[in-house]
Amino acid sequence: MEATVIKMGDSLGFEVPEALVKGFNLKVGTIIEMNFHQNGDLMLRKKSKVREGWATAFAQYTLEGEDKPMLPDFLDSEVDSFL
Repeated sequence: MEATVIKMGDSLGFEVPEALVKGFNLKVGTIIEMNFHQNGDLMLRKKSKVREGWATAFAQYTLEGEDKPMLPDFLDSEVDSFL
């Protein structure tokens, strides 16, 4: 896939082909990371949100019964007695 660099106001940019917009679910305001490599390659990557997908993962854990406390409840009362 190719894109031509064009003038955009005082900057340069390029139009993102529709196939990439749809394939990567890009929207106005999506942050793209750019990495330049010594061999001349330019790598573009859609920046993921820090906790992206967590809600879905935790919902799945709940369905699978994996959301049980890891420490027994009596530890809470013991810790409170020290504070």
